[in-house]
Amino acid sequence: MKRTRILLMISFVVLIGMVAVTAAPTAEKQYATLQTSDITTMSLEELKKSIDTLKDAVVREQDEAYKNLSQARSKGDRTAYFEAWESLNRLADYRMTSSQTEALLERILALDEPKRSEYAAWLYQISAYYKPSVTLDFSSEGENYRYSYRQQIRREPGSQITLPDSSQIRFNSTHLGVLAGWGLTPDEVTYQPGETITMSYTDQTLYAIYQSGVRFVDDLNKTDVFFEEGKVEVPTPASGDASAIFSGWYDQTTGKLITDPASYTTEGKGAFFEALWKRLAIEDVTVLYYDQTKLPTNTQIGIGFSYSNTGNVNLSGLKAVLSTQSDYVRILRDELQLGRLSAGLSSTNNSRFATKSKQQVRGEANTFRFIVSDSAPAGSVIPFTLTITNDKGDSWSHSFEVTVR
Repeated sequence: MKRTRILLMISFVVLIGMVAVTAAPTAEKQYATLQTSDITTMSLEELKKSIDTLKDAVVREQDEAYKNLSQARSKGDRTAYFEAWESLNRLADYRMTSSQTEALLERILALDEPKRSEYAAWLYQISAYYKPSVTLDFSSEGENYRYSYRQQIRREPGSQITLPDSSQIRFNSTHLGVLAGWGLTPDEVTYQPGETITMSYTDQTLYAIYQSGVRFVDDLNKTDVFFEEGKVEVPTPASGDASAIFSGWYDQTTGKLITDPASYTTEGKGAFFEALWKRLAIEDVTVLYYDQTKLPTNTQIGIGFSYSNTGNVNLSGLKAVLSTQSDYVRILRDELQLGRLSAGLSSTNNSRFATKSKQQVRGEANTFRFIVSDSAPAGSVIPFTLTITNDKGDSWSHSFEVTVR
């Protein structure tokens, strides 16, 4: 009786599996049905269901074909291998055509929101022919110059894109002036530089619109000063951040650097200047292997540190010096060569590579070394100063303390 029940259960499971396979249409059958359907009269919901069913069938049969391909390769069965390969090639053709895509898009754009965006996102995912784009046309021409450049952005409709601002323009500012904005027509601003817009449902072209004048942008102080044609007063920025050293105004499109405001004269249609700041942050100072609040005496101790270039100027010729006024300390190695650190990157005293994120101090290579005298009373607080300088004579300091146990 028990064996009979088991056999009945197995037969039932096999039967259910056969029904499921039979119920799932083949990709070939589903594709043929779709090709003979009038997509202009079917409801969008019916179309979506039919196309999604085709997609599921294609994926299912592709998986099976890849499995057969692998098995045929391992067995050396050339006939089975080529059959599986032909199956994959046939399945690759079961996709929405360009004309079907256009007919569907026309119907989708006639819908109201939010159905329009919902169906457009679906069409973007299932049709290789629906990839709307925004073309950014930077082109401009005038006396003795001509620029012709376009950049294309493809995104899912409804997603967010950020338009370039003046800092991303690489054309000569003396010819163009500065970027005023982006227009649906070449002569009227529709969007501001750096504005975030929504990706459209169809292809669009935005034209860069330039204006004569000089702009001074200081990201550190969040200031943006614009002078139209006429007298230009070069700003003198100041920062409450002691680690920030102002290095001048720089126009990256022409390579012009202003360090003396009195000497500046506007050239051509204008310029776009960005404030240059040298900034360096000394972050963690690490006493290797020991608790810095309980340092032993008469023992060689290593110190490492992490630091970051938080400005927008590359720093070179970096050198670190450790000093103290304590009579209880003898510094065995007080100077470390650090080399170069690009803007926006972080490093440590012995990192092999700089990175965009903060790094941890590891190992004793290229570290400061010192000894605390055994005459230092327990609980003595010893002050240190770590100073980093560059090849221009700029310096940044960080003070810290350790305690003798």
